[in-house]
Amino acid sequence: MHAILPLQGIIVIELGSSIAAPFAGLILGEMGAEVIKVEHPDGGDAARTWGPNGTNAYSLLFETFNRNKKSITVDFANEERRARLRGLILERADVVLQNLRPGVVEQFGLGGDALLAEKPSLVYCNLGAFGKLGPLSHLPGYDPLMQAFTGMCHVTGPEHGEACRLGVPVNDMGTGMWAAMGILAKLLTRKDSGKGGLVDVALFETAMTWMAIPMASVMTTGESPGRYGTRGPGVLAPNRGYDASDGVILITAGTNYQFRKLCAVLRHPEWAEDERFKTPMLRLRNEAAMSRMIGEIIRTQPRVYWMEELDRKEVPNAPIHTPAEAFNHPQTQASGLIQGAADGASPQIALPLKFDHMRLPYRHRAPHLGEHNDVLR
Repeated sequence: MHAILPLQGIIVIELGSSIAAPFAGLILGEMGAEVIKVEHPDGGDAARTWGPNGTNAYSLLFETFNRNKKSITVDFANEERRARLRGLILERADVVLQNLRPGVVEQFGLGGDALLAEKPSLVYCNLGAFGKLGPLSHLPGYDPLMQAFTGMCHVTGPEHGEACRLGVPVNDMGTGMWAAMGILAKLLTRKDSGKGGLVDVALFETAMTWMAIPMASVMTTGESPGRYGTRGPGVLAPNRGYDASDGVILITAGTNYQFRKLCAVLRHPEWAEDERFKTPMLRLRNEAAMSRMIGEIIRTQPRVYWMEELDRKEVPNAPIHTPAEAFNHPQTQASGLIQGAADGASPQIALPLKFDHMRLPYRHRAPHLGEHNDVLR
C-alpha cells in the first residue's frame, strides 16, 4: 500500500448526486478508495450541467467533487441493471453512501437494512436532509434551505442590512465531511468486530452544529443574536474589518497583549490604559467608540502598509480578499493545494490534508457518464 493512500483496496459505491455525498466520496477516493459512482443513464448527476464547463464537457462543479472516481449507469426501474448493482455491492463493496430522496433506496431494495441483512460487514451511510426523526424527516433538502431554516442566514450579512446566504455550500460539504468521518470510524471498528453498520448524517444537523455559538446565546438569553457583518459575534474586540485607503483589512486583537501592540502600531499607546479599553470585557462594551478611533487611523494608509506593521508586532490581521486575490497569493501558490491531473483535467483545490508530509494525489479526472459500465458486466 502506498504510504499516502491509506484506503487502497476499499470499494465504495456512491449513490449520490449534487454535493454532499459526492464530497464524501471524493474524500474517500482521495485517500485511495475505489469509488464507483452510480448515475441514471439519462443525464446522470444533475451537477454535470451546473455552471460553466471545464475541460471535459461537463461542469467545473462536477469536476471539483468527482475526481478520482468511476462512473456506471443504472436505471433503478430496470430490474436487470438493479440486480447487477445489488450483486456488485454484495460481492465487492465495503461502503455504500447515498443521498437520494427519502425512501428511494428502500423502494428498490438498496437500503441499508436490507443490504446489511445479507452483508453484515458492509458500512452503509445515509446522507439525508432532516434526518430520520421529526415531522420534516420525509422532506428532501438543499444547502441554502438549511441555511435559512437554522438561522444561519439570520446571523450572516451586514450589521444593519438584510439576512444573507453564505457564499459557499458549507452544509453540503460539512455533511460530506461528517459522512466520511463516520465511515472511517466504522471501517476502523470493523477490523476487530468484522461488522459494519449504519452511519446517518443530515444537512439540518450539520447546519445546527455550525450554529452552536448562536444557539448557545439562545439557550442562555432566550434571544437570537443579530448580524455583525465583519465584526463577528460579540465575544471579543476589536474584531472587525476596517476600511484602509484601498480596501478592507480585518483586525483581531482579543487579548490585552495584542491590544497593546495594536495601540503601539497606531501610534496611540495611551489607548491601552484608557479606562474604557483596559480589559477584554470593557473593550467589548465600548466597541463602537473604540472602532471609530481605530478606523480613523486605518483609513489613512493602504492595506499592505498595515499588514506589514501589524505582522511585525504580531497583531492578527488579514486583508479581505476576492477569490482571485486569494488564488493568486504566493501563500496559495506555495502551499501545493492547487493540483492538476496527469490526464489534462482542470486544476483543482486539493484536500487540506497530508500524510507523512505528502499531499493526497489527484490521480484521475472526473469520469464521463457511464465510462466504467464494464464493472457491471
